[in-house]
Amino acid sequence: MSSTFSTQASSYGTPSSPLSNLQHDYPSPYLPYASSSTAEKLAAGPAASAAATRIIAAAGQITSIVQKPFLFMSDASMMYTLPACLRLIEHLHVVEILRDAEDERQRLLSELRIIAELQSQSEPVNVDQSALAHPLRLLSTHHILREIAPDTFALTRVASLLDSGKSVADVFAKYKKYEDTSGIAAFVGMCTDELFKSAAYLTEAFTGVQLPLAPLGTFNLAFNTPVPFFECGREPGKSFRLERFSQAMIGTSGWEAPGAILTSFDWLSLPRGSTIVDVGGGIGSTTMILARAFGGSSRRRGSFRFIIQDRPVVVGLGLDAWRAQCPEMLESGQVVFHDLNWHPAVYILRVVLHDWPDVRARHVLLNLRLASGPETRLIIADHVLPLACWTLDSVLAHLEGAHGTLAPAPLLPNLGKASATPFSMDIVMHIIFNGKERTLRELCALALSSGWRIARVTYSKGSHFGHLVCEPV
Repeated sequence: MSSTFSTQASSYGTPSSPLSNLQHDYPSPYLPYASSSTAEKLAAGPAASAAATRIIAAAGQITSIVQKPFLFMSDASMMYTLPACLRLIEHLHVVEILRDAEDERQRLLSELRIIAELQSQSEPVNVDQSALAHPLRLLSTHHILREIAPDTFALTRVASLLDSGKSVADVFAKYKKYEDTSGIAAFVGMCTDELFKSAAYLTEAFTGVQLPLAPLGTFNLAFNTPVPFFECGREPGKSFRLERFSQAMIGTSGWEAPGAILTSFDWLSLPRGSTIVDVGGGIGSTTMILARAFGGSSRRRGSFRFIIQDRPVVVGLGLDAWRAQCPEMLESGQVVFHDLNWHPAVYILRVVLHDWPDVRARHVLLNLRLASGPETRLIIADHVLPLACWTLDSVLAHLEGAHGTLAPAPLLPNLGKASATPFSMDIVMHIIFNGKERTLRELCALALSSGWRIARVTYSKGSHFGHLVCEPV
């Protein structure tokens, strides 16, 4: 495949920007990811994204065909080694070390030995330097790091996403690595720690194995606790999990196109001063995007009032975040936390319903329906699982934005490997909450059973993360 791509004409026919007559290198795998660069902007465009997903889907499907079945199964069976090594480099802040190095050929393993000794604080730890090279080499084999000389490693475009932007001294001095970051390192840390450990107990949870304390699910089996996932962060010595989770939710914005919430609904159709309620909104990351776009004077068109609802412990973290970034909105009362409001203009449920099984999710939706007026709209933002078979349910055929297949034969209609993330998240939701991601058909049925009708669905470019606009019925 050529290392360059042309914007002269897309597969849809016509140029779409002043840069349409130019050619640009595709983002280099050896340079840090920079979302503001021309190459990254073009790579994120609809034509390039569509081409990339088909390449990924085709490459994954071809691998399953041409690789020896035993080797294919062996790779799949031992894939657990990848998150194990990812957690190691995230925990040891390897990305920050490599970024801080004046020369990328600096001896990383010596640095890691020093760091390991610093971490112990009480007594030095005898770290086998040659052993540390092995997990880094596995990550290099998967194109996450690069081995540029024997036992010497460098960053890639992918690995740079883990960079907190802080100095090595700062990330080791205090456990505030994730503050004021993209949240991606926090997301990876959470996925490769509590989620990864819990996944090992999936079979036991499905087959009914229980602990004496009668835990709630797979997470509880793994950590031998009856305490639900969200409550564990309140236990002594475990507050870092809650803080990391809150920052990790910021990192999940990568599932969507930047500012996708702004185009998911016709916000300017709402009357001035309308109230928008972000239910289970965490620290208010989604609301902050909306408030910055539609905040300001109450006389300004599209000026709204925002309410963020969540558990008290999360509200405290949210208030800290808003005081640091948008204090004027809190002071003016334009943004408030944990308030109650009946008949708002819009409810937002972003990555909330997937936390719950159908019975509990229906309870949430029914409560919102009871608190809604006839003009209230509900926006459900979640992954929408595409089917791996060729069909479009007649129930969905006339739903605006619904699509049956995403790729032509012989590719899997759900794009296979290119769609792996939402299906992995589906299992993660079961592991942690007994919840699930849902197909569009399942979401429509769940909404109707709770007094809502899905009127329209929009997807982020190159993603299965959808925004579903619902009306009361």
